Amino acid sequence: MRMVMILFTIHFSLFTAHAEDTPNARQAKRVFQTAWNNIFGPQGVTFHYKIDILHLYKEEGTSWNKGDKAKSVYKGSKMWNNGDVKYIAREKKRIVEIHDPKVNKKDEKLQMFKFDPDSYDYSIAKDPDGTDALVVTLKAKKGAKVKMKKVQAFLAPGTYYPRKLRIKVAIFWANITFSNFQAGGLDDSIFEFPKSQYSDYRMVDER
Repeated sequence: MRMVMILFTIHFSLFTAHAEDTPNARQAKRVFQTAWNNIFGPQGVTFHYKIDILHLYKEEGTSWNKGDKAKSVYKGSKMWNNGDVKYIAREKKRIVEIHDPKVNKKDEKLQMFKFDPDSYDYSIAKDPDGTDALVVTLKAKKGAKVKMKKVQAFLAPGTYYPRKLRIKVAIFWANITFSNFQAGGLDDSIFEFPKSQYSDYRMVDER
């Protein structure tokens, strides 16, 4: 499991609007959910990503997403998730891990990035650095029991495709940059694990 999977822990089915929300907050929520739907909607999307945490942990790869299905290639590993079963091929170890995609019981890092939409205040503004990006900022509400204290999503105007995601956990920032977005054209077959290609790998069932 790699840190890019933090994106898969955000579920907007819990998103609710409250009467006390300001127009800016409502716009921020609407734009943020549109950005999410662009990545994980039924149309499917392909993109490249880079992760940098304190310049100590770095990773980059390519992801294919379509609803609850996903595929990714990163740092000596490949992952296929058909919505029911997730397979991760570890090339150096020559093993294939089998996971339940709805459970991340063995990955403690992911617990830091669990996301409750109603635990945050939302706002939206233009990028203060002068680019044309829109910046949606989420700040944890006072007393909220969340480990992600702040999230900043830098989005392309019009499409709302993410360019950069900054996440503050405790005292450090995780930075993820995105590029090469291509929407649509994904056949579901690409999310199926090609078992015949890994017949000489050891299968490790982690479910």
